[in-house]
Amino acid sequence: MIKYIITGLTILSLTACSLDIKNEQEITGDNVINTTQKAMSVLAQAYRTLPIDTKTFTVLSEDLQPTYLIEYNSDDKLYYNWEERTLKVQAQSLWDSYYNTIAHLNVIINTEQNIQDKGNDWNYVKGNALALKAFSYFELLQLYSPRYTPESLGVLKKDNLNIENNKRLSQIESIEYINSMLTQAIELTKNYQSQQVYFITLNAMLQLEAKIALYTKQYDKSEALAKAILAKASPLPTSKEEYSAIWTNKNNTPTNQIYWAYDFNKNPNNYLVDSGANGDIMQINFLNKYTESDIRHSVSQFFYEMKGQGGANQPRALLGKYKTNYADKEQRKIVLARNTETHFILIESLVEQNKLKEATEHLNEFLTSVQSDLINKNQTQQSLRLIFRAEKQKEFIGEHINFFDLKRWNTSITRYLPDSNKKLSTVESSDYRWTWPIPNSEIRYNTNITQNEGWQTVE
Repeated sequence: MIKYIITGLTILSLTACSLDIKNEQEITGDNVINTTQKAMSVLAQAYRTLPIDTKTFTVLSEDLQPTYLIEYNSDDKLYYNWEERTLKVQAQSLWDSYYNTIAHLNVIINTEQNIQDKGNDWNYVKGNALALKAFSYFELLQLYSPRYTPESLGVLKKDNLNIENNKRLSQIESIEYINSMLTQAIELTKNYQSQQVYFITLNAMLQLEAKIALYTKQYDKSEALAKAILAKASPLPTSKEEYSAIWTNKNNTPTNQIYWAYDFNKNPNNYLVDSGANGDIMQINFLNKYTESDIRHSVSQFFYEMKGQGGANQPRALLGKYKTNYADKEQRKIVLARNTETHFILIESLVEQNKLKEATEHLNEFLTSVQSDLINKNQTQQSLRLIFRAEKQKEFIGEHINFFDLKRWNTSITRYLPDSNKKLSTVESSDYRWTWPIPNSEIRYNTNITQNEGWQTVE
């Protein structure tokens, strides 16, 4: 990602410097962050430390199911099956990465008084730092806290560069904290004309604001915010070429469909390829079917001949989007915010307010755009809710959000046997593993924090 930032920051007339991030006492003298250029370098490093990939949440969701090749990839098999120790390792890794990102952002925010060249460029850097911090805390809230209950435990707030032993905020306090940063970020960046897609753009910030309202079940607010974004947005993609361009885009300028894309250093689907190059370890879940007329039929998936457990070759629907065929290894950006998600935020907001006629019209508008079958207009709230959820899961297959939706919807999910549609196990909606554990390293040094329910703390 950062190669574009370091070599192409003409938008700010800046060149990124090499800046080693140290603790507060060490950032003094010649290393003090006193220019927008230095602050931009720290912001670039903050983005670099984000734990963004397509594997982490796709494997845990119902997007894919295992092929026989997962038997030769034991770690992936354990992770797919939500094995406790494997989840704890992942929880530690993401916790460390997000708080590393936050530490970089705190350096920028806490050094404002030292900046000598404040102006539009500084406002953009500070605004982006606040937006990325809000995004990081929202991710932490969704992962390490139970489904939204205002008084339940929320995030561990860290605003300073020194070691802090804070208590966790409540979830409602967490949301207020996150929204406060996001509101400032929007105000600071709303008039900046040279935004780049490798940083969170204004549209991505506005969409995050609507997503947070949806998360807190403020459906009238999420409806209003989504409609405000869509009033200025472009139409949905209506052809295979337009849809495919979302996943193969190489430009750094935001497009009509892409609001934020994380610059990845390889093909995002590489984790699925078996080391023996015999096929992918997972295939499209059999419940995620695209009709042949659907523009996603040959974009969200591709077909590849693979052996089955019986030895005979058979075509498999493998995850596409970032890959156009099995041999495709081209580096792609990971799309983290796009136009279509705003439509789905609006539709869900309408369904949950029982505005069924309007919700059905918007859902059929989307289905028309992808050339899929329309739904009957005479739906009950529950039937429309289930149809909507299935369509959203299918649309965002292999992306960042399906796992979080499944948790938010309080649903149980199925784990399948390899090369089979037979159920191996069920992760119930009440399963404690939906809420990830606070790492032991955090609990060991912070006596004000306790472990999440169901997880043991190793002394």
